[in-house]
Amino acid sequence: MVRYTGLFALLLSTACGAQGGGTGTDPNGAPEATEAVGKTEQKAQFADNTVVNLVDPLSATLSVTADINPVDVNVFYVSDKTTNSGHQVGTVTLVDTLSLAANQTKVHNVNLQNAAFNGGYGALFLDSIGSSPDDVFQTYVEYGGSMFSVGGSVFTGGSYRIPYRSGTIRTVLVLTNQSDFDFDLTIENVGGTQFKTITLPVLSTYKFDTLANGWFLSGTSSIQITTTNGGVIALSGYTDRLLNRVRITPVKAAPFFQL
Repeated sequence: MVRYTGLFALLLSTACGAQGGGTGTDPNGAPEATEAVGKTEQKAQFADNTVVNLVDPLSATLSVTADINPVDVNVFYVSDKTTNSGHQVGTVTLVDTLSLAANQTKVHNVNLQNAAFNGGYGALFLDSIGSSPDDVFQTYVEYGGSMFSVGGSVFTGGSYRIPYRSGTIRTVLVLTNQSDFDFDLTIENVGGTQFKTITLPVLSTYKFDTLANGWFLSGTSSIQITTTNGGVIALSGYTDRLLNRVRITPVKAAPFFQL
């Protein structure tokens, strides 16, 4: 059973907490300072329930660091895929548990031979054991000669643009649905007329390759990604130019969900 919680719930509880105190006055009649709307105790780059997707990484390593409290982190591989031919139902499989002392860092070497990464791409899900606000950790993924932070939130759902430069031969993207509902996803070339729409089920990953789909990327422009009903995605990928591959770093989208 998958239990979903959203960033919306966090913001709602924060807003309620701010409203609960009200605005008063001190003994001298001056207004008391009110808490800033939207303030949260969670550190910006520490976040539970992290989706990471990878494409053609050759090798990949996760580094997970606890905050000032100990935490146990489960690592799941997610094998559900969506292709141009249809939906390939997969599984969410627990492959590792990292028990971290306060401030400790541990490493998980991604097993790219696992069926979850068939086709050279797939997704992982990291989830702390328990529900305490202190069950937070920071995650970095290292591959392709670089290290990327994948904690926190960047996208809020609905619309995304990925730029490409003049001379780009192809752009490859992997997109994982991390909403708690299925949605339609449309990919279109802002610098051209090509577009494609698919339905992406919950926790399913789709690989899009402009070259394989016959797209020609001319000049400097971008690829527009839109989702229905504000659906949110985790995203990574790369662009190929002549003898040069540039990685699109893994991006964590909001809201979070929890197994």
